[in-house]
Amino acid sequence: MLRTFWVAIAAVFVTIPLASAVILVAMFSTSSPWIDKIVRLWARSLVRAAGIDLHTENIDAIKPDQRYILVGNHYSYFDIPCVFAAVSQQPIRFMAKQSLFKIPIFGWSIARAGFIPIDRKNRSKAKQSFELAVERIRKGNTIVIFPEEGRSREQTMREFKSGAFLLALKSGRTIVPIAIDGTWDVYNAKSRFIRAGRVTVKVGTPLPTEGLKVRDKERLLTESRAQIQTMLFGKAEGPAPAASELPE
Repeated sequence: MLRTFWVAIAAVFVTIPLASAVILVAMFSTSSPWIDKIVRLWARSLVRAAGIDLHTENIDAIKPDQRYILVGNHYSYFDIPCVFAAVSQQPIRFMAKQSLFKIPIFGWSIARAGFIPIDRKNRSKAKQSFELAVERIRKGNTIVIFPEEGRSREQTMREFKSGAFLLALKSGRTIVPIAIDGTWDVYNAKSRFIRAGRVTVKVGTPLPTEGLKVRDKERLLTESRAQIQTMLFGKAEGPAPAASELPE
């Protein structure tokens, strides 16, 4: 309980000044490397406050001079800061639910920094988000997407939606599956309190998309999900049915 209270206090006193700094920097350049440095300082501060012992596996598979679509499982609010802190060699932007952008200061900062809001209930707005993500990739960002579309309420993974894989095919970027292992125990969708623990961000085998067609999205989805399952649980389940989230 004390840790939960401490993280809440730290989140306020870290987020407000750093989000304000992002807004200030973004007034001059939305692609400034200072934005990435500030966001990582925010992420590492929250990771430390939560008592997370953060580790990585196979991080060298992500090359600093290349840009990717990272797809991962989603257990916890701490998944995002853990990815920022672990994948330090990439200018990362997330696709995030639209409600986050309405939070004063924090929401304004992620909007100015080029994070991508997505309204999954509105197909027209979802398509706009898709095009915005393509634009961010062209500007040199790596995009992180949770294909489960929200935190899983069970430790098993939900089905993956296909939007991330369509985005990778349209942009020609390599997909990298990542497994965020341990945030379920730290703070999951059913938790009341934050618990310190070990979290490992595990990087799978990159899946190039150059030369592939839209019809290949199901194979990419299945391969990505199987890799994440194996990294989390030591074996892959059978493929889950895919549901297209964006127009082709």
